[in-house]
Amino acid sequence: MADGIFYVDTRQPWITADQTGVTLATTQKTLWAVGASSPTILPANYWTVGKTIRLYANLKWTAVANTNGITIGMCYGAADAPACNVVSTAMTPVSGTSTFDVIVMGYATCRSIGTAGTLSMWGVSHLPVGLSVNGPGTFPSAGVTVVSTIDTTVGTNALSFQAARATAAGDTVVATSIIMEAMN
Repeated sequence: MADGIFYVDTRQPWITADQTGVTLATTQKTLWAVGASSPTILPANYWTVGKTIRLYANLKWTAVANTNGITIGMCYGAADAPACNVVSTAMTPVSGTSTFDVIVMGYATCRSIGTAGTLSMWGVSHLPVGLSVNGPGTFPSAGVTVVSTIDTTVGTNALSFQAARATAAGDTVVATSIIMEAMN
């Protein structure tokens, strides 16, 4: 017997071309456009209590020769480093210049709605051995998944992944595939 009418539904738009590259900085940078042009923007009043979204991204990560820490996370907002975000602990990179394939997966579940709504977010990033000595990195780092409040009544926020380097690095990241699925 089925559990009900709930099923996984991939949300449009479907990505048919690589996104514009992002140069990392010392603050969290979203890994593709946010705001009106974002492929992961959600409409006003989309969230309901218990609504869960799963987000996947395949990233082409071009690293520069440096040894400063990498953090990766998930965020919801209309700009880089929004208040609603979770990040990993700093992962130890390998010093080298190369291009890597990085896969990130995250979940966001609505815990409350309105102008002071909340999301619970968590996920994992799979950094290859050539980019980081740590391997997979989970976020959030401290297990606190409910972060700053969000306004669920507006249609200007996007669910995104973000990354930063401990010191200015110049790494570039291109999202080659993004899949956003409504889990219920």
